[in-house]
Amino acid sequence: MTSDAATTTGTESIGFIGLGQLGIAIAQQLATYGRLHTVWNRTPQRAADLATTGLSRAASPADLMRDTSMAILCLSGASAVEEVTFGPGGLAESATPGKIVVDHSSISPLNTREIAARLARETGAHWIDAPVSGGPQGAVAGTLTVMAGGSQEDFRRLEPVLSAYAGRCTLIGPTGAGQAAKLCNQVIVAATAWSLAEATLLADASGIDPAGLPEYLKGGFADSPLLHILQPLMAPGDTTHFGSRDLLLKDLDTALALGRAAGCPMPVTAQSAELLRAARKWTSPDHNGAHIDLLRGPPHTAPQSERPLPDNS
Repeated sequence: MTSDAATTTGTESIGFIGLGQLGIAIAQQLATYGRLHTVWNRTPQRAADLATTGLSRAASPADLMRDTSMAILCLSGASAVEEVTFGPGGLAESATPGKIVVDHSSISPLNTREIAARLARETGAHWIDAPVSGGPQGAVAGTLTVMAGGSQEDFRRLEPVLSAYAGRCTLIGPTGAGQAAKLCNQVIVAATAWSLAEATLLADASGIDPAGLPEYLKGGFADSPLLHILQPLMAPGDTTHFGSRDLLLKDLDTALALGRAAGCPMPVTAQSAELLRAARKWTSPDHNGAHIDLLRGPPHTAPQSERPLPDNS
């Protein structure tokens, strides 16, 4: 089931947990639409950064769940999701039948199914996994892509809420299906990012202006949003922020673990992940230039052409 986001945020009372770079962009959009009721974050100062008045700041996830009908999470990983849900003062302490937890975090579909099943068993509350693609920029523009897993009834309740920050929302299947789709997304993004870095370096070495690649390739099979958004950031030493490579690496490792368990070969993803692990030793994980810096080598060192091996015969 796929739709453009609805045009109203509905009547849900919404709480939001997880005010990182993506989370705070989504929360701000909800606040702008007047639908955000309560927030909670492990670092309280993040909540103070929201440019809105009249917003309640919960003392714990349990308090947030008690005061709202829908709790939206945007956390760093499975351990954080589990702690917020079942830890001391967690959502499960006040979750009841009819309430929904929506998880925008990117975690394993296996973890998602376990957490959702436990929450339903212990409290009767429902769970929708709804990871997103498009980054903070997409949230601000209202163009995020949402990949959801859960029941159709719960998805219908969620759709009007998503209209504040998403342009396309798809119910892919039952619980965990959204997370599986997000991992597929990350596999494609990572492989494409390294291909863009290689193409940028090759263009430069061949006397072509790398900055012109998006225009040169427009309309061809290589054209894509990443070509126009990410390739221009792949200048040596570029420190422009466009999502965290550490979070991408975390998702690739999750995808690889899932692939191994299913007997699914993923050699390109494995190589992409190891390249990211090496690149993070060069620059901050928030700096996109590290992709091409790793391939280019140390500063002021030109790429070396391959030389034939000596003939020792």
